[in-house]
Amino acid sequence: MRLLLYEWCSSGGMRSEFARDILQKAPLEDFLREGRLMLETLACDAEKNVDLEVTVMVDATLPVTEVPHFSKHITVEKFAPGTHHSSLLAMASEADQIILIAPETHGILLQTIIAVEQAGFGDRLVNCPAPFIHTASDKQMTCLTLAAAGIPTPAGCQIATGGSLPAGFRLPAVLKACSSAGCDGLMIIQDRSDFVSPETDSRLECQVPGIPGSVCCLCRADSIVPLLPLEQVFTDAQQPVYIGGRLIHEHFHARMQSLAVRSIDALNKTTQSRARGWVGVDMILGSCDDGHDDRVLEINPRLTTSFVGLSGALHGGLIYPLLNHIQGREIRLAPWNTEACEFSLA
Repeated sequence: MRLLLYEWCSSGGMRSEFARDILQKAPLEDFLREGRLMLETLACDAEKNVDLEVTVMVDATLPVTEVPHFSKHITVEKFAPGTHHSSLLAMASEADQIILIAPETHGILLQTIIAVEQAGFGDRLVNCPAPFIHTASDKQMTCLTLAAAGIPTPAGCQIATGGSLPAGFRLPAVLKACSSAGCDGLMIIQDRSDFVSPETDSRLECQVPGIPGSVCCLCRADSIVPLLPLEQVFTDAQQPVYIGGRLIHEHFHARMQSLAVRSIDALNKTTQSRARGWVGVDMILGSCDDGHDDRVLEINPRLTTSFVGLSGALHGGLIYPLLNHIQGREIRLAPWNTEACEFSLA
């Protein structure tokens, strides 16, 4: 089976027009470092399966210090600036399966998926379909959809570009772009003087106390399989930065996995589509043992950085079970090496 791996940052996206706005908020090196780590981990995991012929797309103009490194068993296709979009479609035509990683920011993930689908290769994508991504990529829309389905989310509202802080909104609060990835543009509002009018449509929500966590799931039309839940690690700042993850105490596992599956299923029903491939669900775990005060923050309709930790924790990796799962085969997700789950992006 021919597997094509495309990671937006390392595969040419940082030379696109969208990158200009993104790079105003964070250094190029930060994006490339995380993207490179994900692509290298993905390729390393995939080559554990001898049945796969793995090809990765790499921007030929990357700085030497940011070029991803792969084993000799991986085929590396380099291409010139401005050609990554056409190159992706050309290489998609020769692949049996495609794993595509891109940020939700500015609709990059959605537009790339739509381009591949319209080119006639949608059935080769190990990714969610466009209707699911359209809703999950919008944090405000996601929370409204989940709340309507009875899934607990933080109280919040949407603030239009250039909008002001609503009178009487309870603080502290969190302001984040509706369409973003990671902590891109996220800000903690402790008092009204901290508020800055957003440069894009954003979601303002009450800051919920608790432990930040995530559950990644392997998805297909008739099955959602949750993986080991992780605790997320952030810097302690007004504009937090996501720096890694670690295995969360087993006491939280069942309730986190249940909440993740319910959340994905709710989006499946609302969007009249089915999540496919890797989907991450971010949440805050409250102090109630029954999970009564847990809250879902967002759904990531793509491969997430949690893959870096989880991949190394399962003997044989996760690409093999991921591909087998979407093809309707039985998979085995044990035993886990829980000590290997911890990872750092710093």
